[in-house]
Amino acid sequence: LAEPFDLGGVDLEPGTVLVIDEEHTGRLRESTGSYDHRVAGVVSGAGGINPGISLSQPGVNAGGHPVALAGRVYVKADAATAPIRPGDLLTTSSVPGHAMRAGESGRSHGAILGKAMSSLKEGRGLVLVLVSLQ
Repeated sequence: LAEPFDLGGVDLEPGTVLVIDEEHTGRLRESTGSYDHRVAGVVSGAGGINPGISLSQPGVNAGGHPVALAGRVYVKADAATAPIRPGDLLTTSSVPGHAMRAGESGRSHGAILGKAMSSLKEGRGLVLVLVSLQ
């Protein structure tokens, strides 16, 4: 499930993790910090998975970039601090636009992007995620 959002004129690649832009109402921007409670979704289209359902309202949110808000999507991920396995909860990483395994339960409440459906043992790459913001 995706909805178009204004990304402030920045062209971000599919799979990029996004957060709410506090400076501009209704706009999203690339995530830049770990455990960000403003996590909002992922730029759709990575790994060849396009939105199955797209929400739009002509004149209101037309022309934005499709952002996955729920469902399966490939996400740019970073496994430098911990490997990612299917079932792991994911949050924002300090690597811009990337997700990581949420290993600190005290910090993760309200900062969860979703659940990993594939693994990443080390480094950076794409991980299939079931997006379910919490």
